[in-house]
Amino acid sequence: MCLLIIFNNEVMEVRPVLFEIGPIKVYTYGLMMALGIWSAILVARRMAPKIGIDPEKITDMAIYAVLGGLFGSYVNFVFSYDWSGFKADPLGVLRFWEGGLVFLGGLIGGIVFAIIYIRRHKWPLWEIADICAIAVPLAYGFGRIGCFFGGCCYGQACSLPWAVTFPGHLFPRHPTQIYSMLLGFGLAAFAYFFRKRRRFAGQSFLFYIFFYGLGRGAIEFLRVEPKVFGTGLSVAQFTGLFLMAAAVALYPVLRKRYSFNPGE
Repeated sequence: MCLLIIFNNEVMEVRPVLFEIGPIKVYTYGLMMALGIWSAILVARRMAPKIGIDPEKITDMAIYAVLGGLFGSYVNFVFSYDWSGFKADPLGVLRFWEGGLVFLGGLIGGIVFAIIYIRRHKWPLWEIADICAIAVPLAYGFGRIGCFFGGCCYGQACSLPWAVTFPGHLFPRHPTQIYSMLLGFGLAAFAYFFRKRRRFAGQSFLFYIFFYGLGRGAIEFLRVEPKVFGTGLSVAQFTGLFLMAAAVALYPVLRKRYSFNPGE
């Protein structure tokens, strides 16, 4: 199954279903999400020994975090975007490989489940958080590639040279999925190269959630999104403000409690 899009006056294929093997459909979104999770786990496993943690144990934690992320995504998506659809088909929301996940809900759910696991094993929470500042946006970037080829999460109409005409729309639109992909990969690269320059444990993670909230909020202005609470803000912008406020509030606390010399 493929659909056509027009990018810079060139016709391209959108493949929500990448290929089929008999009755089995491999969805592009699900495949890219799986690739993103796999990449994030590889990064975490490689960096785990540097903070004294067995890579196998970090994989177990990642599984808990993924389950928490899926749960948070479901809850966010249902209550923010598709409550009527959920009432009509409650089990339909579990078909996450077809799309329909909300990253911010997944981020919060994954953080909660990961913290529970980390506390149970008495691991250094903020050192692990700084590893997640590399791994999580990396996975996010791959997920947004899946959104692009799935033809969802597009932006408003525009006339820019890189605008994309998605199936079912007459006018070119912002490829906001690509903007989000660049945001994710950019944040992952920053956290990786900043790691040796940190001045306290948790600094990379606080930078990540602050600039993700800021970047995602800016991209939301270009997306076709429902507004909430009469504020003129989307659900993602509202949640992003919460993340930014949390980063600002935690910054002086962690700097005072977990400071060290760069390069240690």
